[in-house]
Amino acid sequence: MPPSAEQPGLNGPRAAKDPAAAADPAAAADSAAAAHHRKPIPPEDESFRVRLTEALGDAYELLDTIGQGGFGRVYKARDTRLGRTVAIKVIRPDLAGASAFLERFRREGVALARLRHPGIVPIYDIRERDGLIYYVMPFIEGDTLRQRLEVRGRMPPKVAHRVLLELCDAIVATHRAGIVHRDIKPENVILEGRQDKVLLMDFGIAKVVDSESTQSGMIVGTPTYMSPEQLGDVYAVDERSDIYSLGVVAYHLLTGRPPFVGSSYGEVMRQHLTARPKPLRSIDPSVPMFLADLVEQCLEKDPLDRFESAAALWDQMQHVTFLREPTPGVADDRPMIGRWTAVFGGLAVLALALAGFGAYALSLPGRPAYLALSGGLAVVGALTSPRFSAGSPREWLNKLLRRG
Repeated sequence: MPPSAEQPGLNGPRAAKDPAAAADPAAAADSAAAAHHRKPIPPEDESFRVRLTEALGDAYELLDTIGQGGFGRVYKARDTRLGRTVAIKVIRPDLAGASAFLERFRREGVALARLRHPGIVPIYDIRERDGLIYYVMPFIEGDTLRQRLEVRGRMPPKVAHRVLLELCDAIVATHRAGIVHRDIKPENVILEGRQDKVLLMDFGIAKVVDSESTQSGMIVGTPTYMSPEQLGDVYAVDERSDIYSLGVVAYHLLTGRPPFVGSSYGEVMRQHLTARPKPLRSIDPSVPMFLADLVEQCLEKDPLDRFESAAALWDQMQHVTFLREPTPGVADDRPMIGRWTAVFGGLAVLALALAGFGAYALSLPGRPAYLALSGGLAVVGALTSPRFSAGSPREWLNKLLRRG
């Protein structure tokens, strides 16, 4: 899986644009991929940990290192005043002196502070001290979507629909706050607790709409989940870019793999620019057609062909329905004696009595006809006996027709 484009060295200036690259999407992909040269993230530095501990003072007790991303390092800590477990995200030591990364780190904190939504991880506080910038967040217990996919594979369509509906709702709130996330991917979605509550996180490369803070010629995001416009002019990136990335995540959840994979950045980017994904239902026919249509519309190359907003997509997702399929073996596992057995048993006894009475009392020439009628009632009574009845008239009729 191609690594995140926010790793060190991945956000540097791209190769200069030229007319050939602009005219040829494949050349543009190669040009964009040239900037993606992964450099290793520096390992844990004890001196940096000591420095952070001093900056935190007595307010927080630093515990374990729990994560490291493109801009920040995340620690588990204990709030000594309130006695709660928190997560502290601090800008990585190798980036602390770079003004561009400091500004992005601040912007993530400001973006989170503006958001109030149950599906978005909030922040408690943001501070700068001794040359370090850090903010405090809730400590979340749960798996990321990436971890869940790696362990269990693709999700059942009904489960995936629920996850996507909650994630889309969080994206709606993000966009209403004037923020484009620009890095929606399984690693940035947490399933919290026993109910797998969906939480969107990591706004490190978020863009405030109409802001000019993103430099021209910069490529930010994760190639596997990036929209085609993120590979071109960054000024064209808007809310519909997040809709595309959500579509990639949806495709991954429903099929077990992203729509475009490759052995190199350039190959993946080229497919985002020029290729169409394999129809979703050709991989898993159990996915409802309407849901498949919604996902494939999210993956349109032209932003104008996608949903005009995440809110419009969320509204449409409300109408996805799932047919209730019969559970194999249920009918066979039911007891042979149902609540209607007494009724049908009584009818059987009555039919047999009529047959006996007809055989004994009728001496007219038409006796065979009466006997045939009585015998028919006896057969019906036998078929509706405890051996054949299953709990309700409708089930009895279905069994009778199947045996016929």
